[in-house]
Amino acid sequence: MNYSQRPEGGKGVRHILMLGPSLRIQGGVSTVEQLLLDNWPVNKYQVQHIATLVDGSKWRKLAIAVRAFAKFLYALLIHRPDIIHIHFASRASFFRKSLFVLMSRVFRKKIVLHAHGGKFHLFYEVESGIFQKWYIRWIFNQADRLLVLSRQWQDFYRRAYTQNEPIVIPNPVYCPSSCPNHSKFPPVVLTLGRLGQGKGTYDLLQAIPKILKHHPQVEFWLGGDGEVAEVEQILTTKSWGEHVKLLGWVTGSQKEEVLARASLFVLPSYNEGLPVAILEAMSYGLPVVSTSVGGIPEAVVDGETGFLIEPGDVKALAQRVVFLLDDAELRMKMGTNARQRALEKFEVGAILRQLFAVYDELRVSGTLHGGCTKR
Repeated sequence: MNYSQRPEGGKGVRHILMLGPSLRIQGGVSTVEQLLLDNWPVNKYQVQHIATLVDGSKWRKLAIAVRAFAKFLYALLIHRPDIIHIHFASRASFFRKSLFVLMSRVFRKKIVLHAHGGKFHLFYEVESGIFQKWYIRWIFNQADRLLVLSRQWQDFYRRAYTQNEPIVIPNPVYCPSSCPNHSKFPPVVLTLGRLGQGKGTYDLLQAIPKILKHHPQVEFWLGGDGEVAEVEQILTTKSWGEHVKLLGWVTGSQKEEVLARASLFVLPSYNEGLPVAILEAMSYGLPVVSTSVGGIPEAVVDGETGFLIEPGDVKALAQRVVFLLDDAELRMKMGTNARQRALEKFEVGAILRQLFAVYDELRVSGTLHGGCTKR
């Protein structure tokens, strides 16, 4: 399906207008959008996607934003969608999407806001002044429903969204039909995501020599964009740099291969929503070592599907990785538990059913914003 075009539905089929970053952008939100759209059943709700952000210069981004707003107005006037589903994060993303919220309200459309990103609490509590906080709350409460990624984020968004109870719908993941045999490959510690301080990349680099003291043959595969040049510079100055392989941004068959060959997955982030990379690792039967931030504790159960540490605790990071590398049986057990949890909690079909339940509720509510019953 070409998601830039509105599909023609049959009688009784409702139409969703979804706004978010381009599906070609390298990032978690676009990955979530792509998963939803690729698995979208069209017999009940059909969907049109409008890209509001692309990679490139600020002028290119501005041009795409203007174009997106024009396409949005055209869709409102001509296609007349039933529900507007808006993916947003913090800072520029929020302010850009707020314009679409306001226009949706002018046309009396039902609005679903879908919160992403791991730094909205910093944007709201630290970076925003009194007026900006008021505007954020006001925009939120124009929405009929607010979707969040975890119970922890639900607790946070309750402070700003009072129109209804924020609804927890986790990020989805595609689960392969079978789990690879990771033990037949040499030991590999894998991380995927944007390289940088926020993802704990430099904490992992500090932990590597501590891990190599116990397991001198292990390799560390770092996939992602971001501060690649900075990481490369560090590696050239370290004797253990030869144990680290920078993969760049991995997708498709390359991602499948590295997930199949890895022994365990590491993501020592400082802030997160609910990382798709962790869910993908779990779906491939990998134990995860990560941090207790954002929605991660609802995916990684400490001691069952992996280990959780505090952000910045390099010693604990190294210890947990060594512990898993020491014990192949434990890795297998935790990996099996992780895959089962991914299948039960985050599989894309189950997430779509939860999303459609929200749409169903809006359809039968019979009223627009202001007539919804608070929970």
